[in-house]
Parts: sequence; structure tokens; C-alpha cells
Amino acid sequence: MTTYGVAVEKLVMELGRLDYDELVERTGAGAPAADSIALRCLGQDYVITYPEGEVATASGEPVDEHLAILLLLYLTEAGGRLLEDRWIAFEQISGGAGYIGSFRGRVVGPLLRAFGQRPEALLEAARGLDGSSLDMGDAAVALAALPRVPIAFVLWCGDDEFAPSASVVFDASVEGYLDAEAVTVLAELATRQMIEAAGSGTSEGGLA
Repeated sequence: MTTYGVAVEKLVMELGRLDYDELVERTGAGAPAADSIALRCLGQDYVITYPEGEVATASGEPVDEHLAILLLLYLTEAGGRLLEDRWIAFEQISGGAGYIGSFRGRVVGPLLRAFGQRPEALLEAARGLDGSSLDMGDAAVALAALPRVPIAFVLWCGDDEFAPSASVVFDASVEGYLDAEAVTVLAELATRQMIEAAGSGTSEGGLA
């Protein structure tokens, strides 16, 4: 069994220990039946069987282990914390400082390369991922990455003195749902999907 397979197995065991009704309430997930959980992630619907923990698309296609781990982590770690309507930087998340180099390389860098010179494309790319515009920077969108985990992507166009820059921020409640490593994976996935939607190719690196 691969390392990812072991991780999935552990998360499935944890999922089975959780009360179904409490799980749905804490995560904001849907409850289509007593033996399944519905989760929407970046504009796509997924179904997780309960308590077996099998993750598939709404049409029944299995997902890769990286996405399965991310969705199972969300289900098992969610604490039901209410949104605070206050954005924080990644390094403000507990443990975020230790991942900041990886976060910049996997999320901020690709975002800036894809949209720094064409910020108008950001909103269009985000629409299919449940995105909406924000009044921040020169261009910004908020994505409902998971039911209780919004992410904001902000661009500044720059000028003769300053190069374009980008920032990716999170509602302050994010620590009640995912740790810094999982937040990096989710933000990378969102960035990659926006880049693909914009026709800019795929970002480098995996979702490990």
C-alpha cells in the first residue's frame, strides 16, 4: 500500500468514528442519504460514502488519492467554527510560517505568472469554481473552496516602479477546518484549476 493509501485508510477509520448528523452540521456538507455525504469543492460536487469513506464525483467516478485525502481531512478535522468575515494571510495560520516557502512556490508564484499581466482574466477563470469578485487590490476573487473554507486571490497590477504582486488570503476561521499543509494543497488545487480555466496551462508540481 502506498503512503497515500495508508493516509486514506487512517482517515476512513476516523470518519467511521464520527456521528453522522454532527459531521454534516460541523462541515456544512449535504446529506443526500444516511449512508453518504455530499461535498462541493471548487465548483464540483463529490459524494463520500459513510462510514466506508469512498470518495467519488457526483457522477460516480473515483477521484485520485490526493483529492480523497483532502476531502476526508476536511470531514474529519472540521470543528464547525463560524466564518469570521476577516481575511488573514497564510503565515498567520498556525504552522503557516513553516510552509510559507512551499506556499509561495506552489500557490502565489503560479497565480502571479498566470494573471499578473492580465488581472481581468482572474474573475472569468474563477466563475466556474464558485468564484465571485471582491473589492480588494486591483482585481480579486473569493472562491468557496469548501463549504466552510473561502479563499481570496488578490492581484495588484504594479506600475513603473513596482512589479505586479499577488496575495492569497483566508477567512480567519480556516484553522477550525484544515491545517497549514492541507490549506496549501487546497489553495494549490484552486490556483491550478483557475490557470487551466484561463487557458494558461497547468502549474508545476504535485499535490503532495
